[in-house]
Amino acid sequence: MIAPEKVVETLRPWLGSSFLARSGKLCERAAFTLFSFQPRRDALARLAQALDNALFMAVREDTGGRMALEMDNGQLIRLRISDFSLMADELLYLLFQLLPRDPSNQAMIREYSMRSGSLSALRALYLLFRDLQTPEETETLRRVITSCHDHWRYKPWIDTLPQGE
Repeated sequence: MIAPEKVVETLRPWLGSSFLARSGKLCERAAFTLFSFQPRRDALARLAQALDNALFMAVREDTGGRMALEMDNGQLIRLRISDFSLMADELLYLLFQLLPRDPSNQAMIREYSMRSGSLSALRALYLLFRDLQTPEETETLRRVITSCHDHWRYKPWIDTLPQGE
């Protein structure tokens, strides 16, 4: 099960505590949507799009279309369309953490990462499915992550595992 609190924790930097407190149902629905995913039945791309749409519509409705939210530091931030796909991608990692570490899930995540450029998929392969790949594959993942994505998105976790294992 994915706790709605984990969804809140993941979205807080993007949406702020105030919006999330007003939007508890959004986080519950997102947690349920993630937990309901069936790897052999559902597509990760459709899941990401559903999360993206739900987040966008919730913010749009809450802000009357202004798309500006107050962050925890008091700053007013105007969200861009691209922010919602990044938030949806961050939420996917909550799902990836629950999946069994087996070759079929690894293949599904790998395919999704190649088609979508998902940092969360690359993160899952790098951190969670490390035992199912060679050190060379892990190093390739590290190079792709660090050369294709913004530093602020991967810095908190990229060095949590020693290189060369």
